[in-house]
Amino acid sequence: MSMPTSGTITGTPNGYCRSGNSHGGFDIANVTGTPIRAAADGKVTYLGYGARSGNMITVGHAGGWATKYMHLSKYNVANGASVKKGQVIGYMGSTGNSTGPHLHLQIERNGAIVRDASLIDDFRCGSSVTAGREISYAFPGLPKTGGPVTPPSSSYPTLQQGASGAAVTQLQNLLKARGYSVTVDGQFGPATATAVRRFQGNIGTTVDGVVGPKTWGALEARAAGSTTLKQGSSGSNVTALQKALNATMGSGLTVDGQFGPATHNAVVSYQKSRGLSADGVVGTQTWAALKGGR
Repeated sequence: MSMPTSGTITGTPNGYCRSGNSHGGFDIANVTGTPIRAAADGKVTYLGYGARSGNMITVGHAGGWATKYMHLSKYNVANGASVKKGQVIGYMGSTGNSTGPHLHLQIERNGAIVRDASLIDDFRCGSSVTAGREISYAFPGLPKTGGPVTPPSSSYPTLQQGASGAAVTQLQNLLKARGYSVTVDGQFGPATATAVRRFQGNIGTTVDGVVGPKTWGALEARAAGSTTLKQGSSGSNVTALQKALNATMGSGLTVDGQFGPATHNAVVSYQKSRGLSADGVVGTQTWAALKGGR
């Protein structure tokens, strides 16, 4: 298995890091909208809402293993779907009995929570973890599916005020290309935060100044026109579509401007997850959803 998301460990099966009170899983805190990925290949066996768990997904794996992902803000997969290790299945939130945005990850075998010390060693209180990093625990009976997973959308990390580096430069260039006044300096300061909020307000998505998958996707999608695209299409609009799907869904598409089978499948997955007609054709409704940060 690999780490399903990035963030800071605030709880383990031994208890919450601050209080030590009883706790059944691993808490990884980050901002709302942070992508949540399947820890291993498997099948979605439950998708629904609980008063304590909030929006939750359960994935069943080989060898009697199961992983549960709780407090999600949004699902990115359907019940009964087969999923691959590293695939984005949802987004971090604070639904249910929660005091702030985080993922509650519960790892079980044959219906029992696993509390082995050697597993907990990978989730030390206060430590930072990165999505895709391989968990060192052996997981008996679970087939190996390769080494560490590099998240497909790693070039679109969740950003907020105080961040810096190449991803912020990328964000500032996109904002500038969309007509917003920002200095491209790689520093996510107040001016960049203001531009992000203005952009979010203008497209009608949540205005929080946090650049997550939906905001990244909308910024990329707005490089395109409104031309209807389908398998066989090519050109700059397809390039913008592929970037938007990678940002929003973690689709892992090769950005080549060619609308081939992989792009078609990614479009269908996006349409299904947003309740759109899943025909693989990018028309008015699909463009509106992508450009509107849905």
